Amino acid sequence: MTRLAHLLGGEEAAAQWTNARVHQLVVGYRLDPNTALDLVEQAVAEDNPAILAEPGQVWTRRAEADPDLPAVLYLTHRLGPEHLVAEDGGTTGTGVIWLAALYAYELNYWKRE
Repeated sequence: MTRLAHLLGGEEAAAQWTNARVHQLVVGYRLDPNTALDLVEQAVAEDNPAILAEPGQVWTRRAEADPDLPAVLYLTHRLGPEHLVAEDGGTTGTGVIWLAALYAYELNYWKRE
């Protein structure tokens, strides 16, 4: 089972998510479907939040990241293409974060409805 399938609960769920994300890139950015698929597959392999980040996910701080960052972030919702609301379970509670801040983290858990 691939890592994405493990996070989403099975190969079928992973394929559905991948196809939906590819479709978004093809329609929204007018990418060639093969190019979009390559981008999505690379994003999954690299935990790239620009493609992966969605509400319901838990991201854990990478070992090489700044130790002053919260250890875990739970994404609750988006505030547009570049901002997310996250809970850290610690002293800072809930706050708005830049999507780019997630590059210091890796996707650990994905709760989907």
